[in-house]
Amino acid sequence: MVSQELDLTGVSEDAVNLRDMMAGVLERVQSVFQSYNVELPRRRYWTMATPAVDCEQLVIYFQQMYLGSPGAEVGEPQRCHVPRSATITISIARETPIVQQNGRPPAPERIEQASEVMAIDSWVLMESINQLDQWDDTGYGVGVIATLAVNPPEGGFQTTEMTVTMAVP
Repeated sequence: MVSQELDLTGVSEDAVNLRDMMAGVLERVQSVFQSYNVELPRRRYWTMATPAVDCEQLVIYFQQMYLGSPGAEVGEPQRCHVPRSATITISIARETPIVQQNGRPPAPERIEQASEVMAIDSWVLMESINQLDQWDDTGYGVGVIATLAVNPPEGGFQTTEMTVTMAVP
């Protein structure tokens, strides 16, 4: 439940850059997965905090923003007119085999099947960075930094996460 509804209709266009970037990343990631014919979980959204992993989902979540281009030394002074960069995580949670009720471990074949899906997710996510380094439709931006990891299973789910630092358009 939202504690207070805010009317955002009169907000300056300059104030919505981060919001628009987050929504744009979600849209672009979905488009890249569709172009590879890889089905994504039905639950898809962006948020400003680390999400709970309680179902299969695609989530874009905000980590931090700083003054400077991606990779710039954060401790080094910057001029106010330089780009702002945001670090976000693109997370895909999928069900994964877990210990059965009788205490038996999952079959190796089931583990490999789940791993196959995560390997494909990993590749397609890394391929999506070409679509994320764009300030507008005319060409590439100032560059991105991207790292990808598959986290250990937890609660019947396993996440493939790509952390991206990119300029906020």
